[in-house]
Amino acid sequence: MSGASETGQKANPDDVRALLRELSQQLLAWSWEGVVGYEEMVERVGRTYGYEDTTVAMEAQLAMIKLEADEEMTFVKGGIPGFPPMAYTQTLKDLLADIYSGKLSVAEARSALETLHKKEPPYPPFLNWLGVVIVSIGFAVDVVGTWEGMLWAGITGMATGLAFVAADRVAGFGKIAQLAATMASGIIVMLAYKYGWTAAAPGLLLISSTFVFIPGDSISTQAYELSMGNWSAGVDRLFYSLIMLVLQVTGAFLAIALTGTAVAELFPTGPHDAFAWWAAYPGRFVFVIGILLAFNMSLKQFVPALVTLWIVTAVAQVSTMAYGGVAGTFIAMTVGTILALWQARKPRSIPSFVLLVPIVFALSPGSHGLRQLETWLSGEKITGVHDLTTLVSVLLAIAMGLVVGRAIAHKWRWIANPVDA
Repeated sequence: MSGASETGQKANPDDVRALLRELSQQLLAWSWEGVVGYEEMVERVGRTYGYEDTTVAMEAQLAMIKLEADEEMTFVKGGIPGFPPMAYTQTLKDLLADIYSGKLSVAEARSALETLHKKEPPYPPFLNWLGVVIVSIGFAVDVVGTWEGMLWAGITGMATGLAFVAADRVAGFGKIAQLAATMASGIIVMLAYKYGWTAAAPGLLLISSTFVFIPGDSISTQAYELSMGNWSAGVDRLFYSLIMLVLQVTGAFLAIALTGTAVAELFPTGPHDAFAWWAAYPGRFVFVIGILLAFNMSLKQFVPALVTLWIVTAVAQVSTMAYGGVAGTFIAMTVGTILALWQARKPRSIPSFVLLVPIVFALSPGSHGLRQLETWLSGEKITGVHDLTTLVSVLLAIAMGLVVGRAIAHKWRWIANPVDA
């Protein structure tokens, strides 16, 4: 027990600087959902070890750290932001709780952080692949709403799952994984449509299986970053997310070229929304199981995440019927943010990140974005303009829901991950 908060002594500046640098590198590596709150988090660690003037500035792939008011900035460079294993966000939150309470020396904190950095994901690649298949089926309940849609979501999800697993394990493949996954899914459903095995258009059926690559959650949280004043980080990743959408649409059009399919058949139309309103709830159950496996959620986190998502789904359904889709999304996101921050209010409670990610996924405008870019690029410009307007509206509704929910639940926040702050 040698934290400066208890001894009143400053820790060695070189050691603290190294800890802040390593912590910043880990946070940047996990920052796919944005960097809001990271600066305050790292600064608090510096203050815990006696450096009240600690200053941190986080960009999309860069952190700047100043331990003393009169010293030069230390620069920390990160790579392409990734998605953290959800189970390990709890490990990080517990580690920060120990640091803030003065239980760890700098050396102990660095050792614990190094152990976390070296940890392998909790589930093997096969279960990650299976999670993508299950997520695809669960998402199809919303996107397509037919048994046919769920069937083809599972079939195409097998191909998408391979791209998802390879993105983290094959050097360089991550840069084109979105394109490859959409092209593979497109070829499967376009051939099925050509031979009369499906009734819905391929443009609708391929969306569910490519969900894990659709950056709708990132687009929403980047809008949140912009609204919170993180302009540089928000703009950088927002454009990166849009490029990912374009890559997916390109994959769909490559599938058209390879299968000789007419462009009109890509349009996301056909039989859909045949399920009753209550189908969303078993669909969400399947959806969260898929997220658990694909994104490495711990079993202890499953029930809170599912119950929170069910509540938000009910709020979204009721508010949408009363006020329309965009307002319903805003209200649901506001309620979801409040619920997540309330459950995450204690130092060792479940991170709000784990609770909010399924909500943002479920409300995500990313699936809309893929559909709307398809219609835009295929020549259906009137539909494309209208739908892209809807995309922007839903995106802003989610971002504003995060902002308003955070403001309402401000007293419950606990600084441990980007959304908690």
